[in-house]
Amino acid sequence: MRGWLRYLLIASVVVVLLLIGVRERYAPRLTLFVRDLLGRAPGPIAVTLGDDLDVRLYSTTRPHVGKIAALQKGLVLVHEGRELTEEGYGFGLPIIEANGRAYVSRHAETALVSDGGRMSLVKAYRIDVVDRPTRFLRVKYADVAPRGRVTFTYTIRAPDAIDVTVDFRGLNEAWERAYLMNEQGARAFSRYMTPDGERLDGGEVGIWQETRAPFGCWEAPGHGVRFCVDAAPGQPGFVGRERYRQYNWLGFYALSWSGIDIALEGPIDAYTYTIRVEGGTDP
Repeated sequence: MRGWLRYLLIASVVVVLLLIGVRERYAPRLTLFVRDLLGRAPGPIAVTLGDDLDVRLYSTTRPHVGKIAALQKGLVLVHEGRELTEEGYGFGLPIIEANGRAYVSRHAETALVSDGGRMSLVKAYRIDVVDRPTRFLRVKYADVAPRGRVTFTYTIRAPDAIDVTVDFRGLNEAWERAYLMNEQGARAFSRYMTPDGERLDGGEVGIWQETRAPFGCWEAPGHGVRFCVDAAPGQPGFVGRERYRQYNWLGFYALSWSGIDIALEGPIDAYTYTIRVEGGTDP
């Protein structure tokens, strides 16, 4: 190989490595992929719901999908061994608004508790990331000093219900609003059933369409399962679905979630609602 070709090849490799390094600084997807591949992260807590349905709760930021790859997730729904969350936040995850800014979580602790034969999964989310508008050479999800913790207790109540209790008392500053995210993957959950029983193609549902309880259900026809969110009548919330690729200076991200998210005005100490996961739905 000629000398100038060798130098050009070396320079090209250096440039590519620098670009990868810059990208990992702002969106560490490759780093997370390598960690998953090496299997060094702790595994999830798993509980069987029945009919080939399970839920998993990770203490890490897994599953690592899309632009929220490095953020915490709630309960991950699993059907026949396949995780259905895609790019969703999972069941039961907090977004906290304080002083006009939105905060999420990168670190958490989990536990499994048994009380009288009833299983509860517990996750304490450290509120330690601020969500900022995307700009060139700016980290969207930036680490900040922790604003405290929000603790979710997910109690499995047979045959198909998960009671969710949210404790906000661990937050150490005033907050104005909280969103309780309940999302799974848009590719799997492609059909929405309204409270009146009308079935809509997912494409007919907007992104964060404002509504009030009683909410409907998202159905996954290919898996014969649906999830519903039960809250007190009149409770404000949002129903939404996104499935497309989003481009920015870092490349592209897959957006793929279907959700029923609860909106709370704060501050309050606690809130309780129920997620129903039902198998055997119509194809």
